[in-house]
Order: sequence, then C-alpha cells, then structure tokens
Amino acid sequence: MGDMTATAVLMMLPRRARTPVAVLADGPVPSSLRLDVFGGRDLFVRMRRGPGVHGLSEPYREQPREDFPVESDPAVVVTNDRYAQARFACSASVFGASDVIVFVPLDDDGEAPDHVRIPIPSLDQPSWHEYELVSRTRMECRYRVAGARDTVPTGGTHALSAL
Repeated sequence: MGDMTATAVLMMLPRRARTPVAVLADGPVPSSLRLDVFGGRDLFVRMRRGPGVHGLSEPYREQPREDFPVESDPAVVVTNDRYAQARFACSASVFGASDVIVFVPLDDDGEAPDHVRIPIPSLDQPSWHEYELVSRTRMECRYRVAGARDTVPTGGTHALSAL
C-alpha cells in the first residue's frame, strides 16, 4: 500500500470490553459519523460536534442499533476486507492506553500500509508520530516506531490539511 497519513483517530470503548478500540481515518470526519464494527449489533456515534481537529482523538459512544432508523446506515463500516487489526508500539503515547486494538484501512488490493503517520495535536505546527509495518499475519499487523533506535514515536514536521 505504501504510506498512510491518518486524518483522525476514532476512539471507542465498547461496553463489553476492557480494551479500547481505535479506527484510523484517512478522510474527513463528518459530525454525524456512525461506526458499525464488524457487523455487530451496536453502533458507535461521534460524541463531539463540529469539524475534526488535527490530532484530536474523536471519542465515540456505543448506541444500540434500535436507536436509529433502519434507513440510517453507518457512515463507516469496519470489516475484515476493508480494515486490518493492528498493534502499535508505544501505543500509550499515541492512543492514551497501553493496550489498544487499532483498525487500519487497507488499500484496494487488501494490503496494509507500510508506513503510518498518526496525527498529534498542535495549534502551532501540526505533526504526526511515524510507524512502520514490522509483520503481518492473518490475525493482525504489528507496527513499530519508524526510527529503529527511537524508543518513543518521532514527530514529523509537515503540516497536514485541516479536516
């Protein structure tokens, strides 16, 4: 796939799980976004109103599917053929928790990105943490900090466009 620069991190804490779940978005985050994670019965609805902000994790709350009309389909559907489950080194510094399941979008060929840039908040100079793919199995991808000698994620300095 090459490189991916995430435009937003969608954070969820399912009611029946102790592990937080994050979905990396590679496009704009609409205020009405709803997620249907792997065809489950529950939806995750964006809690914050307004446009996305660079680097700000977007919190989502779980809602029963019955709370929405049948014709109201999810804006993003996370499925095995469109997203790969991934683990990131130093995840606490990026996602706020040390054990986070992250779903990374796949390309048209079903490949995970070789390099992933995850936005970090900054009003002065938007930047990102940079990771590289270490391994991919049928179950998950593993990413490490891009600089092999770095023990914490490094920040890039390219400004990203507003969401």
